[in-house]
Amino acid sequence: MDAAMYKALSGAVVEMRRLETASQDLANINTAGYKGQRLAFSEVLAKRVPPEDRPGGFVAVAGQRTNLNQGAIEGSGNPFHLALEGEGYFAIQTARGERYTRNGGFTMKADGTVITPGGDALLGEGGPIQLSGASMVVAADGTVRSDNNEIGKLRIVRFNDPGKAEKEGANLFRSEGANVSDASDARVVQGHLEQSNAGAVESMITLISINHQFESYQRAMKLLDSVTEKIVSDSAR
Repeated sequence: MDAAMYKALSGAVVEMRRLETASQDLANINTAGYKGQRLAFSEVLAKRVPPEDRPGGFVAVAGQRTNLNQGAIEGSGNPFHLALEGEGYFAIQTARGERYTRNGGFTMKADGTVITPGGDALLGEGGPIQLSGASMVVAADGTVRSDNNEIGKLRIVRFNDPGKAEKEGANLFRSEGANVSDASDARVVQGHLEQSNAGAVESMITLISINHQFESYQRAMKLLDSVTEKIVSDSAR
């Protein structure tokens, strides 16, 4: 009875984790370049108990993965907005070191430095992109010009092993230098933004499913609790 209760409880905990992930996706359906999250599950006792003795292990979250599929690219009309077609990420200089993003919603500081919504500098092959004028023209290969002056070329990278790239706040990714290389096939589209790849309908369906699953675990735990209470009551007579 205790084992059945703990299994139901472990399932309910997993559904709570799924709820956190689905809620995060739903909250970011309008965030440019956002990548949806997926949870991987495992059976806790699967490798610790021989198959003939295994009653069924407890469910647990084995890890969290990011859906790196490209989102839809839509025009914004803003010349400081950039999107990437194909595999690639913009390189960003942050206080924590170099980071990478698909969110191309850039702006310009008073000194001409092109920055992210969070204030981090967009990197070129020679360092932060700093414009010589008020205009910015970016070619498909990432070459940047300002007032007819060539400023440099955007540093666009790819992950050799996407599974080793870690997602952190502000829609950024981090990864070891050995896992980062130039993305020569990526194409820059100026005046456009890549949309979130987390769909509103899919996220809502997931939330409904999670709610039903969680209610099922709750009912199971209440039933097991009432059965245990009855057994204890009958034993005391």
